[in-house]
Amino acid sequence: MKLSELCLCLGKHKGYDFVEKEVSGITYDSRKIKKGNVFVAIKGNKLDGHDFIGNAVEKGASVLVVEKRIESTSLRIPQILVSDTRQALANMSDHFFGKPSARMTVIGITGTNGKTTTSYFMKSIINASSEEAGLIGTIHYKIGGRIIPALETTPESAEIQNYLSQMLNAGIRYAVIEASSHALSQHRLSGVRFSSAIFTNLSADHLDYHRNMKNYLAEKLKLVKGLSPGAVTILNADHTISKRFAEYTSSRTIYWYGIKRKNADVVAESVQVTGTSTSFLLNSSWGKAFIKLKLAGKHNVYNALAAAASALALGFTMDIVKKGVESLSAVPGRLENIACGQDFRVFVDFAHTHKALQVILSSLREMTTGRILLVFGCGGDRDRKKRPKMGYVAEKYSDLFWVTSDNPRSEDPYRIIQDIQKGLSQSARFHIQPDRRLAIKEVLMEAKSGDSVIIAGKGHEQYQISKDTIIPFDDREVVREMLSAYTLHTLCV
Repeated sequence: MKLSELCLCLGKHKGYDFVEKEVSGITYDSRKIKKGNVFVAIKGNKLDGHDFIGNAVEKGASVLVVEKRIESTSLRIPQILVSDTRQALANMSDHFFGKPSARMTVIGITGTNGKTTTSYFMKSIINASSEEAGLIGTIHYKIGGRIIPALETTPESAEIQNYLSQMLNAGIRYAVIEASSHALSQHRLSGVRFSSAIFTNLSADHLDYHRNMKNYLAEKLKLVKGLSPGAVTILNADHTISKRFAEYTSSRTIYWYGIKRKNADVVAESVQVTGTSTSFLLNSSWGKAFIKLKLAGKHNVYNALAAAASALALGFTMDIVKKGVESLSAVPGRLENIACGQDFRVFVDFAHTHKALQVILSSLREMTTGRILLVFGCGGDRDRKKRPKMGYVAEKYSDLFWVTSDNPRSEDPYRIIQDIQKGLSQSARFHIQPDRRLAIKEVLMEAKSGDSVIIAGKGHEQYQISKDTIIPFDDREVVREMLSAYTLHTLCV
C-alpha cells in the first residue's frame, strides 16, 4: 500500500520530509520492525515509543508516526505528526488490512466478570452451526487450528486487525472479541465494526488504572457508543448499570437477558445447580428450550444467556443455541474442576475481584454439603482498595481460608497480605501462607469428604510474577501434583 493512501485514514495530520513509498507493514514495537514498515510511536504506562525511534530506524522503519516531531539531521525518512498515535495506529491498521471486520460478523463482550466464559459459549454456538469462529480473549487468540498465547485480554489494534484479516483469509466469517476497559480506553478496538455487543456486569476492577468507577464505566460504555445503528446490544436485565448502556448505545436494537426479570427477551427459569452441571428452561422471544450445561454455577447461567441472546438476535436457531451451550464442557481456569479421585471437590478459578469471588463462593455454597475452603491472594502493583474487600468476602462466604501470594510483582507479599487483613474481623478463621504452593498443599490436607476447595485468582495462568522474575506456576498442575502425592486416591484424570 502506498504511504499517501495510508495517510488518507488519519484525518488531520502534518507530514514532514514526505516521500511517496510502498508500506510493507505497521508496528508500534521497535523490536519487530521489518524493512519498509511504518513505526507508530505510542506512549505506554512505563515506556514511550518516541524513545525507541532510533532503534526502529536502524531496523528498517521507513516512516514514523509521532505526536511530536523528532528534530534530527540523521533522520531522512517521512514523519507523520498526529495528535494521538494510538488512534492513528488503529485507523492505519484497519485501513492497511482492508477493513476486515466490515466483511465479518464480530461479537464484542465487555464487563468486569464473565467475558471469557461468555466468549466460549458464543464460539461454541457458532461452531454448532457448522461455522467457524475466531476468538480474541484472555486465555488465547484462536484462528482456526492456530492458537496464539494471550499476553493481554485485548491486544493492540495492529494485532487485532491482523488477526481479523487472517481469519478472513482462512474462510472464517465470525469473530468473538473480549473488549477490556484498557483496550477501549486506548483505542485498540477503534475501527472494529461490531455486529453485536454484550454487556455482562460491572464491579470494581482496574481502579489502579481508571482511578474511579465513573471513569471505568465511561470506558466500558465506548463499546456500545461505537456500534452502527444496525448492530444489536445485549444487556443484563438483572444489573442496574445496564440501563446506562441502554441510554448510550448507538444501535437501534436492544435485547435483555436475565433470571430475575421475567419480562426480559431471554430468561432462565427453574434453575437447578449441582456439583457438575446446571440446568434451566430457556424462555425467549424466539421460543423455549430445556438447557443442561456441563458447567456448574448460577453465574454460568448468565454467561450462557448472554451468548444465547446474542446468537438468537443474529439469526441462529434455538436448536443451534441449545446444542452450542450444552456442548461446552469446560473453560480453562473458570471454576475448572480438578478431579483426581478425591472425595471432595477442587476448583481453580480466575476470580480476582471481590465481586467475582463472592459470585464463585455463592455458587459453591449451593452445591456443597460440607465446608468451603478457599485459597486466594491479591496481585501486586494493582488496586490496593480492593484488597480489604477481598478479605471481607473470603470471611463471609467461606468456612476457612488461606491468604497467600498472587503475582506480588514489585510489592512485598506480606504488605499485600496486611492490606487484605484490614477487611477481616477478629473472629475470622484463616491462615497466612505467603508461599502459594504450600498454601495449596495445606488446604488440600485440610479438606474432607463433602468439602469444596477453591483456588482463586490465577485460573488459567501458568506463571507467578515476583519482582522481575517470572516462574512457571499453574494452580491446576500444582493441585494435581499435590493430590497425587498427599492423598491415597486414584491418579488424576
